[in-house]
Order: sequence, then structure tokens, then C-alpha cells
Amino acid sequence: MIIRRTLVYGALTAVLALLFFGAVFALQRLFVQLTGEQSEIALVASTLLIAALALPLRNRIQAVIDRRFYRQKYDAQKTVEAFATRLQNETDVITLVGDLQSAIRETLQPASVNVWLIGTDRAQGQRSIQ
Repeated sequence: MIIRRTLVYGALTAVLALLFFGAVFALQRLFVQLTGEQSEIALVASTLLIAALALPLRNRIQAVIDRRFYRQKYDAQKTVEAFATRLQNETDVITLVGDLQSAIRETLQPASVNVWLIGTDRAQGQRSIQ
């Protein structure tokens, strides 16, 4: 957890610092060319730009780091989210059992998955995947 946050916030700080100083420099040059004087508006505009970009940029950096270094966790999270979406739209119990087994197999990778349903006949209610 500490390493992950260090990677995210270290990269975020570096990118935001580069963006801030680049924006201040570019806006100061623009104001000097337009008005002939330096302006504090460049500093304020750059600060507002960085404040607006901080959260979306952090989310993107987090996603890149998760995909690159924490692949198994990232894949498991995406699999569970996809299963939750299918669960909302599906009404057939047998199809749900198959989807559940697929989600478990992809995220946990067990040797086998068994699901028993109460109140169904044995041939239709039990599915096993090895």
C-alpha cells in the first residue's frame, strides 16, 4: 500500500509541478507580449488549472500504475464489476450460476468451483467446473 501510494503521488507531484511551471512560464510570456508587463494573473490561472487537473490526473496515474504493477488485482476488480453488471440484468438462475463460476474462476483461480442451489432438482441445480 505504501509503495503504491508513493508511486502514484510521486508521479502526480512531478507531472503537476511540470505543468504548473510550464503554464506559468507560457502565460507570463503571453502577458508580456500582449501588455508589455508581467502579470500575477498568470500565476492565478496556472494555480486554478492545476487544481482542476489534480483529481482526474491522479485517477489516470492510479489506473496506469494498477494496470502495470498490480495486474492481478486490477483484473479481479474489473471481473467483479462486469459480473455485477450482468447480475443486474440476468433473471435465469442457471445462467447466473455459470456467470458466477466464471467470475470466481477468473478472480480466485481455484482448482474447482461448485454451486449448489436449494429447491431445484439435482441435475439442473448443481453445476461443477473443474
